[in-house]
Order: sequence, then C-alpha cells, then structure tokens
Amino acid sequence: MLVSFSIPVFVVAQDESSPSRDLIVSTAREMISSLQYGTLITLDKTGHPQARTMEPFQPEKNMVVWFGTNRHSAKVAEIEADSRASLHYEMPDGAGYVTMTGHAYLEDNSEEKEKRWMPHWTSFYPDREDMYLLIKFVPDRLEVVSYPHGLIGDAVTWAAPGTTLTPDN
Repeated sequence: MLVSFSIPVFVVAQDESSPSRDLIVSTAREMISSLQYGTLITLDKTGHPQARTMEPFQPEKNMVVWFGTNRHSAKVAEIEADSRASLHYEMPDGAGYVTMTGHAYLEDNSEEKEKRWMPHWTSFYPDREDMYLLIKFVPDRLEVVSYPHGLIGDAVTWAAPGTTLTPDN
C-alpha cells in the first residue's frame, strides 16, 4: 500500500549573514513554549541512541530543561552510565524543529522534586517518594530550523542555524 502525505512548503528568503545568537535562542524558546512534548535521547549500554517522548518543563533562562521520570526506568541507568544526551522538539505542522545536545543529570533533591511536579502525573507515580526522580538536561549546543522565522538550513550542507550554550547564559 502506497501512503502519500504532503508537507507544507514555506518559501523564505535567507539572508547571507548568519542569524544572531539572540534570534536563534528566542526562536527556540517560542517554538518550545508551544509544545507539550519533546524527545529525550540517551545512549544505551551498547552506545545506541534511545529516544523517548517526554513531557518537559519549559526551559529555564539558560535553556536548561527539567523532566520527571521513574527512577527505575532504563533511561536512568543510561544517564548514570553516560550523561551525553540530546533533546529534540518538532513543530507538528512541519514548520521546523529545535535540537539541543548536552548532558543529562539525575536529581533526587526533595525541594527540587516538589518544585517540579505536575499534578496530572499522580497516576504515573503511585509511590511518588520511591519512584519520582528528576532529570536535568544541560545543553551545550542549540540548533533551530524555523521556516516562519527565516531560520533555514545551509543551502549546500543543510546544517541548521545554531549556537553554543553554557550553563550560565
């Protein structure tokens, strides 16, 4: 069976200069704020990427992103073994995406866990004290493609507009 679909086409004039860091970061924030889910990618014990759809909190000022998870999940063991991770958000209309690379860290601080709790998670964590754990994703690189904002990949390499990030910016 042949399945066909259409992808919206956006025609955007791209300026020859590189987009500013501020434009890249502000566009990423705007896109992420409109989405409920993102994909966290960790590395399993064989080094293969493992992608999971998750419900993150909105990024902090420095683009750090927090997640809640089950402390007994495979991703926790993967992060303990290798903190390298990626976070990907895709616009549902095909108008672009945000990808961040960096490191994921586990956080079991009670104050942080209370601060970063979504009430509708109660059914996922019947024993919240034993099960609930936080993941803190600290990005070091951010890439954005947004046709509506004129942020498109390089004409030859398709490399997305990007910028480096540090935990303090």
